[in-house]
Amino acid sequence: MTQRVPDRSPRGPRARGAVWVVALVAALAGGTRQARADVTAECDFLEISAKAGDKPAIDPELKPVEKKLKKPPFSTWNQFKLLSRSQKALAKKKPEPVGLKVGTATATLIEIVDKSKVRMTITMDDEKGKQVANNTTTVEAGDYMIYVHPLANNEGHLLSFTCK
Repeated sequence: MTQRVPDRSPRGPRARGAVWVVALVAALAGGTRQARADVTAECDFLEISAKAGDKPAIDPELKPVEKKLKKPPFSTWNQFKLLSRSQKALAKKKPEPVGLKVGTATATLIEIVDKSKVRMTITMDDEKGKQVANNTTTVEAGDYMIYVHPLANNEGHLLSFTCK
C-alpha cells in the first residue's frame, strides 16, 4: 500500500490559496487607487473685461459675482462685460485648458478639502503667451474666486471661477 504524501510544492493547495489572497489584496488596493483618481469637481469659469467709464454697467450674466465686483480692488472699474463662460469637470491633478477669448488659462484641481472646499491652481497667459497669473487657492464650494490681469488704459482682464 502506498502512502500519500501531502503536496508541499509551490504549486500545492496552500500556495494556490496564498496566490488568491495576494490577488484579492492587490485588486482591493487597485480599487482604492481608482476611487482616489475619480475625485472630480464641476467648475464654472467666467472671463470678464473691466474698465472705468462714465456710467456704471455690469453685464446681467455676472449677477453671481456682482457684489465682489463692487468691492476693492475691483471697484476701480465700474463697467464689466462677460467675454466668455465655460464649464469643466476637473479630475484631481489633471490640468485642463479653459477656453478664453483673450489669452489662455489652465485649471488644476489639487484636492477636495473638508468635503466643501476645492484647492485649485489657476494659470493665465495673456494673448502674447506671457504668464500673468499662477496661483493656488482654496475656495468654499459655491463661492467665486477672481483673478485679475491689469491692462493699459485702466482696464482689466478677469477670470472668475466657482466649483461644486
